[in-house]
Amino acid sequence: MNLKKLQLLCLLCLPFTIFAQDVQSLLAKINSYHDHRPIEKLYVHLDKHTYTAGETIWFKLYDVVGVENLLSNLSNIAYVDLIDPKGDKIQSVKIPVSSGLGIGDISLRDTLIEGTYRVRGYTNWMRNDSSMYFFDQPVNISNGRSDNVITSSTVEGNQYIIRLEDLNKKALEKVTVRYSMEKNGKVVKRGKVTSDENGEIILPFQEEQFGARLSISFDNANKNSVEKIFKLPAGIAQKNSVQFFAEGGNFLLGGLNNLAVKSLRPDGKGIKSKTLILTEKSDTAAMVETNELGMGASMLYIDHEGPLRTKTTFDDGTIVESELPKVVASGYNMVVNNAGATKLFAQVNLTEDKRTNQDIYFLVQYLGRVYYVSKQKASKREIAFVAQKADLPSGILTITILDHNMVPVVERPVFLYKEESRLPLSGQTEGSVYGARKKVTVQLETGKATDTVRNAALSASVVDLSTVGGMPNLMGNIYSSLFLQADIKGYIEKPGFYFDGEVKVKDIDYLLLTQGWRKIDVQGSLDTAAPAFAPEKGITIAGQTRKLGRKAPFPNAKVTLVSTKNFMDFIDTTSNENGDFVFDELFFPDSVKFLVTAKDTKGKNNIDIVVPGETAPIVGANRNSPDELNNVNQFLAADLTRSKQYFAGLESQGLMEKSIAIESVTVTARAPRKKASENSSNLNGPGNADQVITAEELETCATLEMCLQGRLMGVMFQNGVPHTTRGGGEMQVVLDGMYIEGDQLSMINPVDVQSVEVLRNASYTAIYGMHGGNGLIIITSKTGKDAMRNYVPKGILTVQPKGLHLNKTFYKPVYEVDSDKKLNQDLRSTIHWEPNIITDQAGNGKFDFYTADRPGKYLITVEGIDFMGRVGRKTIEIEVK
Repeated sequence: MNLKKLQLLCLLCLPFTIFAQDVQSLLAKINSYHDHRPIEKLYVHLDKHTYTAGETIWFKLYDVVGVENLLSNLSNIAYVDLIDPKGDKIQSVKIPVSSGLGIGDISLRDTLIEGTYRVRGYTNWMRNDSSMYFFDQPVNISNGRSDNVITSSTVEGNQYIIRLEDLNKKALEKVTVRYSMEKNGKVVKRGKVTSDENGEIILPFQEEQFGARLSISFDNANKNSVEKIFKLPAGIAQKNSVQFFAEGGNFLLGGLNNLAVKSLRPDGKGIKSKTLILTEKSDTAAMVETNELGMGASMLYIDHEGPLRTKTTFDDGTIVESELPKVVASGYNMVVNNAGATKLFAQVNLTEDKRTNQDIYFLVQYLGRVYYVSKQKASKREIAFVAQKADLPSGILTITILDHNMVPVVERPVFLYKEESRLPLSGQTEGSVYGARKKVTVQLETGKATDTVRNAALSASVVDLSTVGGMPNLMGNIYSSLFLQADIKGYIEKPGFYFDGEVKVKDIDYLLLTQGWRKIDVQGSLDTAAPAFAPEKGITIAGQTRKLGRKAPFPNAKVTLVSTKNFMDFIDTTSNENGDFVFDELFFPDSVKFLVTAKDTKGKNNIDIVVPGETAPIVGANRNSPDELNNVNQFLAADLTRSKQYFAGLESQGLMEKSIAIESVTVTARAPRKKASENSSNLNGPGNADQVITAEELETCATLEMCLQGRLMGVMFQNGVPHTTRGGGEMQVVLDGMYIEGDQLSMINPVDVQSVEVLRNASYTAIYGMHGGNGLIIITSKTGKDAMRNYVPKGILTVQPKGLHLNKTFYKPVYEVDSDKKLNQDLRSTIHWEPNIITDQAGNGKFDFYTADRPGKYLITVEGIDFMGRVGRKTIEIEVK
């Protein structure tokens, strides 16, 4: 019998009182809530944290449930988004998840803006909670494909100075630069300047532009349009700051208090400091020294109500003086001792008016799952509670103190870590030093010999450390993501720091004392009704049948879903009394179109069909904004040069398309060009396109394909289907606002076409999201929207829901005598990616790779989870000479 059940049984055996009944009722509600609303967490293992345009982000998903991190069977679909420095979602993939595991990749277009991007991961079920708990990892992306410009920026007073130079450090002089400053979604300043002989532009900014996002655009030496993003400083004269926190929420008079301190630089990152707490007589009451991330704590005895002054000296020599928050004479606080190996101690402090001799309750819970409960009488100033750590899981738990009315009076997050929650994971290579293009085999072992189950799901990346900026060991990893970031709101600086080497429990406690935490409101309704977002077991296509031309539902209609890839592949269902119908648990790849048809019991199709589009969570503010970098091309200059050489080698071997220069397009406020039909469905506005073909130019053609063949810039036709010359992907065709297949062009009579618009530039295709990845061809018929108004198809609708992502295969060169998988010039950054390692019953697994040409150190990172929820991570360094 576990401790929770034992505690509940003890409560049932107590004398029958209203208080016992209340705590039983509360615990029943909390546990019921947990059973109906299990907490899902998602970790995305990326192959690395810095990229350049033209590369691929490779990733492995680990979807777990609860504080025990068991692989989840709740969701079968997860979403991974790429968010650009402007805060716009530019790519999104839908990943199939099986037994909590999924694999995917995101190709980085050669037109990406350099900057700090975000990789965001979530499931539909996770949307019931705050998006602050989604996986959200910053990645820095440089661009040496279509950009080739390095910037360096500085602030002098109220002037922002940017220097522009090419990759050879030659200044870009006399370049016309357009700029725009945006703040809170509004443009606060825009204009145009010209760079001087040093390639510099000077942009003055005022108070209303503090913290704004600055966007500049110009043409580089290759006449490609280039855009850069910068984050302006929050103010001119910025200073370090310090915050003070009382453990348990209040500084109480007449006893010991635990004082926590957080000291920050102006950019939001921590700075080491020393704070003195001074009495009215300038005596030192306490001293708090922070760690390198600016956090620390110390005990403080307060014996009078007068204000306590503080004097903080930061590591850079600056000093700030302030006052502590007001001392209260009535209330509660708490002091937790988590240092013991076997027991968790908590001392609740009460002022005299709170010592009512009535029951107070002590709960240890994780988002609705109660692990421990006990009670004592509120009869003295200090009341101690003790819980056995053996009965508690690893992770961030919440200690909640309830008064006799079941009202929370004190809450405190606490981090517990037990070695048994760590997956024993060892790895070794045959040696530590290798030559270029040599085979390396990595042997892995999970679990202990005494374990009954030693199988684990792992993923492994190998990167050339000379090509990735920063310190990878301090970036987010599987430990920091599942044990910290998934349960704490807001920014966590250097999350890997807390698990670099031994687990830094004390430093994690400083983090919890100074930064909020995720919790359940035990006073809330604890509603167990169906949540807004259900866990997805597959793709769902849902809609409503309605009476023709009306909003009234059409009940009991026969609804059929037909794939346009195979008209013999269809599913039938019947709409309910409200006209609602659902096709669920579907699995199909992306870009598949479907026909939805509806008929009444007599076989008539006089029915309207409505299928709402899919909704996605808003992007929202970047919780990791302090990690956003300006001048990423400069920061990753060495990797930029390497990547250009590497891509050139791939292009020469035909393994990569050559970079295509993009015409400069400036969108202005003037009226759109009139060559395109005014009925065009172009979301940028009629005529706002890279190229427009008019009806007059189509008059002499027998077929539309013949008319367009060779006439459209950047477009090539393969078997009648238009493809972009940049990458060779199939372009999206839009006819009168409806997405159609490219091979349907041959069915369109050119005499019926009013205009054809080609969208290839990112400034035009971005509005179409995923549909615009390879460009679009917008066709408007001569009848256009007028015909659509006069004729509405009955009982049929075309839909194209987002399908599942089809994974690419990581290219692995093999340097054996008879191998044809060789690179003439091997300058890889990600040396190897192995996403699907499953260790056997003895815990054994392995993978191999070949070293590249560049000498230096490689970092092998292996992460994963076993079937008991134990989390593991192992890093190995080798050297290539």
